[in-house]
Order: sequence, then C-alpha cells, then structure tokens
Amino acid sequence: MRLAWAFIKRDAAIELSYKASFVMQLLGTAVLLAIFYYLGKLMKPEDTAALQKYGGSYLAFLLIGVALTDCVGVSLTSFAKQIREGQLTGALEVTLMSPINLRRILIYSALWPHLFSTLRFFLYLALGMVMYQVGLERADLMAGLIIFLLTVLSFAGIGMIWASVVLVIKRGESIITVLGYLVIIVSGTLFPANLLPGWIQSLAQLVPLTYALDGMRLALLQGHSVSALAGTIGTLALFTVILIGTGLTTFNLAVQVAKRTGTLSQY
Repeated sequence: MRLAWAFIKRDAAIELSYKASFVMQLLGTAVLLAIFYYLGKLMKPEDTAALQKYGGSYLAFLLIGVALTDCVGVSLTSFAKQIREGQLTGALEVTLMSPINLRRILIYSALWPHLFSTLRFFLYLALGMVMYQVGLERADLMAGLIIFLLTVLSFAGIGMIWASVVLVIKRGESIITVLGYLVIIVSGTLFPANLLPGWIQSLAQLVPLTYALDGMRLALLQGHSVSALAGTIGTLALFTVILIGTGLTTFNLAVQVAKRTGTLSQY
C-alpha cells in the first residue's frame, strides 16, 4: 500500500501543479451539463419512446452515458499514457528494470487517473441533480457501485492490452481514438442502442460498455437492485476476468519482447 500511495502522491502532485488545467477540467464538466440540458430541450415527447425503459428523460440518459464513458476513456488510455511518458522521459527502462513486480508498476501508475475520473463521475451526477433536477432519488447505489467497478476494471484490461501495443510500436494514438469513437457509437452512450441497425446491435453485444450503460441507467434511474441486474453484473464480471487476465499476460509478453530487442528506451 505504501508503494501505491507513493504513485498516487506523485501523479496527483504533477496534476495539481498545473492548477489552471485542473480547474478547467472541473469547469468543463459544468459546461457539458449545460449543453446536455439544452440538447434535452430539443427532444419532443414522441421522440422519447426509446427512453421509457430508463424513465424518459434524455438529459438523465445522456448524463449517465457521458459520465461513465469518461471513466472508460481513462481506463482505455491511462496505462498507455504512462508507458509513453516513460519512453519519452527515459524513465521507463529504469522503472521496468527495478525489482518491483511489473504488474504492480502498471496498476499503480494508473491509480491517480482513475481516482480523478471517479471524482468527475460523481461530480456529473451531483451537478445534474442540483442544477438540472435529474431524478436519482430511486437509485440503488450498491448496484450502481458494482457496475461502476466492473466497468472500470474490464476496460482497464483493454487499456493494458493497448499499453502493450504502445510498448512495442511506440505510437498509434489514432487507433485507440477510432476504437473509442466506435465504442461510443455502438454501446448507446449518446442515444439508445436499439435505434441502431440490427447488425450493429449484434456487434454491441461484444462491448462491455453496452451492458454497463444499460445496467447503470437502470440502477440509478429506475432503482433496479443487484438481484434484478444479476445477469448484467455476471456478464460484466466475465468480461473483467477475461480482459484483465489477457491484459496482464499481454503486457508481460510485450516487456519481454522489448527487453529482448533492446527497445525499452526507444521512442
């Protein structure tokens, strides 16, 4: 725990040293909520039939979608970002050659970004309730928390796989950007997934965010309990086990390749 706390303190100190950037990130959340509010105003009652499952409010639907997808984006990119910064600063080779377990290095380096994204998630919900009267009074917090944790962990596994790719090929930001856009489109972040063509809906079943968004909206907006969402939680748990295992294995293999080829210090 001491080592994990050291990573958190280091990364938090770096982030907070850029005070203007830190404050603007938080203010940006409020600005986005205002945009969501007026987008919701454009919706007509007859346009909300696809939203009735979640209570009918497009603002609430969009709020949870964007808040959770923001956390997913951090899980996808934070590991690769740490690897890339280490390559550019020359610290990566020294870090990976240390006696510290590689898995611990990879996980601890992403703790602060995940903590900050969690803060933004709750800030989205709090501002939505206070400023725009988004109704979360029926929320089942336990179900929401379980879904949140499983979502972050499952995409952390994908993030580890992407970090492995960055470790070997050095660049490739455009690939993860395109992947992120595709995930947002097919999973139902901005609009109900059942409005999409059938073949895209079938593709969406392979994306953990599809289940996470559906479960989170039902838990927070409709008050569905852990038992009511057991199927969704079980699916997310399966995604988590498979993706975390694959991510850690892939990263270890990538480190071995980089060490063998002598490219740890290359960027």
